[in-house]
Amino acid sequence: MTGTVENDVPLSPSPSQDYMAVAVPASRPRSWDTPRPGQLVEVRLYRTGQLSTRAVLPQDSMGPILDPNALPDQIAKLLKFTGALNIITQDRIVVAAGVSDPAMTSIDTFDPHRSRRTASLAGLGRSFALRTEPDESVTLAALQAGAEEVAGHRARALISHHPSAA
Repeated sequence: MTGTVENDVPLSPSPSQDYMAVAVPASRPRSWDTPRPGQLVEVRLYRTGQLSTRAVLPQDSMGPILDPNALPDQIAKLLKFTGALNIITQDRIVVAAGVSDPAMTSIDTFDPHRSRRTASLAGLGRSFALRTEPDESVTLAALQAGAEEVAGHRARALISHHPSAA
């Protein structure tokens, strides 16, 4: 209903003791160096009631990109999608964001038409976490009307934690 996943995309549910996950297959690029926009790849509902959406960042042949202009929009779309699932019933929620393999990311501008020729991987060879801590609760409206504001704050916080942001 949200348009996030096309009707002809096969979803793959996978239960676990702690959560139920639904995987969304990532689209395949035409070639290895074709830039790929960020996209939803999984939704998890934990027994505790936590709901998480997982997505890949936009990427090109040089790796995943934290784009300060595109990241807030990607997070906002994920928040709106999460709200549209109509699973969360609490009045207040906490929102956090993170990157699972931050050493391979770079802060740059994503161009859907061509790959970068160079990238600054400030974290390569270093171990660090790239995530925002849920610092305060927000109303359920953060998953719809307030998605852009919450996403902008989360994106700026996430990028500021990257070693090359200093």
